[in-house]
Amino acid sequence: MFNNFRHIFLFLFIILSVNSYCQGNIDGKPFDKPKESAFFTEKGFNIGVPVYSITLPEGYNYRPLLLMANWGHKFSKKIKNGVWWMIIEPQFNPVFLDNKLKEAEFGVNLAFKYKYKLCDGLYFYAQLGSGPHFITISTSRQAHGYIFSDNLAFGFSKSISKNIMLNVQARIRHISNANIMLPNRGMNNGLIVLGISKLIN
Repeated sequence: MFNNFRHIFLFLFIILSVNSYCQGNIDGKPFDKPKESAFFTEKGFNIGVPVYSITLPEGYNYRPLLLMANWGHKFSKKIKNGVWWMIIEPQFNPVFLDNKLKEAEFGVNLAFKYKYKLCDGLYFYAQLGSGPHFITISTSRQAHGYIFSDNLAFGFSKSISKNIMLNVQARIRHISNANIMLPNRGMNNGLIVLGISKLIN
């Protein structure tokens, strides 16, 4: 497991380096971009807590804690009361085996979300996504290493102040590797996701 953490540290280093580059210009001063030029018009952070976990053949419950950034791009105009969004979710997930921190995951998901306005400040949404991940666990159920994470979620967004949204969702997650490596029986989790985001425009 610990040898695999070098991949995790490399991933975090790249993310932090890119983030630092994006924050300033060559003089070290922040870029002064007009708000209307922002590609991601919603940014936030979500935490996914497992409420259902698969039991592995080795007898452990596989419980990932999802720590996810949330970057949203609204790519359609309002259709009646609904809007389509594209969502990017970089994530780093500590993994608990029988409530002990033992493993880790990291990766990024690309998702598409349909957000429907129920009333002023309250929205319902459905979200479907997938993306490449890396898992460190070794189990006879699933090969460790590179894998895909597929997600289906339903949730609500509530405005709690100007441009600030509180999010809650139920998420079903399946990870497997499309038979790139064996074994490939897949691992499933059910999660409750809580988060907060800011509307940029």
